[in-house]
Amino acid sequence: MNKKYQSITFICMNLECGGTERVITNLAYYYSKKNISTSIITLGSANLFNGFKVSRKTEIIELKKKYSNYIFKKFGNLIYWISEINKYMKRNKNSIYISFLTIPNILTILASINIKSLHYGSERVDPVYAEISLFWKILRLIFYRKLKCLIVQTKEIKNNCKHFISERRIKIIPNSINVNMIKPQSRTTKNKKLKVLFIGRIEYQKGIDIFLDAIIKISREKERKLYDFEIIGDGSLSHLVQEKIRVNNLKGLLKYRKKSDRPLKYIKKSNIVMHPSRYEGMSNVVLEAMSYGKCVISTYQASSEIITNNKDGILIKSLSSLEIINALEKVSSNRELINDIGLNAINTISNKYSEKKIFKLWSRTLELANE
Repeated sequence: MNKKYQSITFICMNLECGGTERVITNLAYYYSKKNISTSIITLGSANLFNGFKVSRKTEIIELKKKYSNYIFKKFGNLIYWISEINKYMKRNKNSIYISFLTIPNILTILASINIKSLHYGSERVDPVYAEISLFWKILRLIFYRKLKCLIVQTKEIKNNCKHFISERRIKIIPNSINVNMIKPQSRTTKNKKLKVLFIGRIEYQKGIDIFLDAIIKISREKERKLYDFEIIGDGSLSHLVQEKIRVNNLKGLLKYRKKSDRPLKYIKKSNIVMHPSRYEGMSNVVLEAMSYGKCVISTYQASSEIITNNKDGILIKSLSSLEIINALEKVSSNRELINDIGLNAINTISNKYSEKKIFKLWSRTLELANE
């Protein structure tokens, strides 16, 4: 490692279930195994999601909100976080800092104004769709140019970040998959029902409303006997899933569970994984499903940089219930297509998204001499 820098510190909102949190914990674990000192600073909960692993050597620092009073809550906590990060940076001047998402990125920039530090930021969502206030958008426009480098996941996100920071300082690093977990797929047979799985946050962004409309339409047709649907996840639209099941009498066709500590178990059992997102950074669910040789049906907006249509997945042109139904009919009438897509998906993950390949990109970007 560059002699000047002795450790890596990750700064994020929390360590609860999510794609960003998985990337952070995977990186911390990887560099700990390389005998590089690692720390994670969270602005919220540091309770580690059951599916994530972190080395015992990794220090986790939780900066809980200090103020609950309405008057101080809005800006008091921001000042507190900046102050605490600043104190940490003064004590650890030889650390590389990597912050994730807009708010941690900006707070870390502000905390380092009077300190010479090596700070990388990372955006995980296209700024066009980021659900942040005008306040944070203005600060992003002003301060992102102070980053050493901004790390993003896709070409589209890079293109939409050029307003805040020079293009040459934006690096694309996709999410990774542990290729050791890739298993040969079981073939989808002609006579069995297709198990169609949606797994993720139950939010408008994820297209859950359109997927439910498609299931309701299928439930009224004879094709309903071809499928078993399952939705796993929680979020602000959970009530919508429960209501649609009750009102449309979908109990025999659609199962719903809010939580699962072992999501991969359900991916393994499925034939098709639905990912009808309106927009996405880079979906870990899509990568994981492909690594298990599953046929993923997604949207061009969400997965066009991962999936080649009709080769290693199915992409729908516009998010509508009719497009989803057509995609399902396409694969249900040709089970061999499901198997071929699955095999191609495994090859795509092995060739492009292995942890070895992606971690090398991180090390090259961070200018770690011994990697």
